[in-house]
Amino acid sequence: MRIVRARLPAALGLIAALAACEPVSLTAPGTPSVRLVGNVLVGGPKGYCVDPVVTRPRQGFALLAACAAMTADETDTYPDDIALITVTVGDVDSAVVAGQEEDFKTFLETPQGAALLSASAIGGPVAVRRTQTDTNAVAVYTEDVGPPGVEGTQTQAWRLFTDMRGRLVTISVRGLSEDPLSQSASRGLLMQMLAILRQANGNAAG
Repeated sequence: MRIVRARLPAALGLIAALAACEPVSLTAPGTPSVRLVGNVLVGGPKGYCVDPVVTRPRQGFALLAACAAMTADETDTYPDDIALITVTVGDVDSAVVAGQEEDFKTFLETPQGAALLSASAIGGPVAVRRTQTDTNAVAVYTEDVGPPGVEGTQTQAWRLFTDMRGRLVTISVRGLSEDPLSQSASRGLLMQMLAILRQANGNAAG
């Protein structure tokens, strides 16, 4: 775990360097959350906190990582599954998933879909390895076809698209190269995030 503790703060620092920084206030110790544009409330699984440096509420972007990575206390406990989790909220009326799940999934499996995923990924160009659908949810498992954009992260990642409060919301989960997540563990975090967002926002799709 010592390697992971060194890698994660470094990865957070690199993301901060890539992003325009905007301060954010966490709502409560232990259960930190942030409200993004569109009144979308974002919180994380147990052991995860919103990064106050990289998160940009007015731009609809939140980064979540292990709370222990954001403190100087080496005795803080890390969660069992460590990843960088991002949540992005789209523009007004950008919702496109509910009722069109299969069409969205089919599009992501095309070269055009892979290009769209690549353009919006921290890691750059990706190849689509797996897709799944559920009610108001389309998930895609990708693999970088070049070096990851954030050093120290693994090349595979899950991403999920859902509609919330009339906006397209994207969740991504990416593990660390020194302690990579299995596909199932990464998907588990993804589905936890979806459940947390739905509970926090009243399952609001419209």
